[in-house]
Amino acid sequence: RAYSRALREAVAAAGVPPLGEAEGRGKAELHAGLALCQLRLGLPAAAAANAGKALELRPGHLEARYRRALAEAAMMDLEAAAADLALVLRAEPGHAGARRELRRVRGAVRERDARLGRRLGRLFA
Repeated sequence: RAYSRALREAVAAAGVPPLGEAEGRGKAELHAGLALCQLRLGLPAAAAANAGKALELRPGHLEARYRRALAEAAMMDLEAAAADLALVLRAEPGHAGARRELRRVRGAVRERDARLGRRLGRLFA
């Protein structure tokens, strides 16, 4: 609630886009923080949307990109999650959370593909 309220106040104070550098940075931080809260509440679609808004304001915001990847993985959009995680690791190779999540996502992709292969094998057998 606090992040949502702060975002409403930031929008009211900053006016209409395009925003200045300081306003854009502050609003991006609020969107990224709200995305983290929504992830913890189990709301991945809302978290992905807010992380995306943060990335629109600051494309280089690594934590927003990481949070969007977590939300995408939770929604089973594994390819998008892997792409975002790869970008995070390219910018910050030592990001332990991104490295761990990328391993998990790649494992989920392999598992999904194996299941699909088994189903198709039964279909054409």
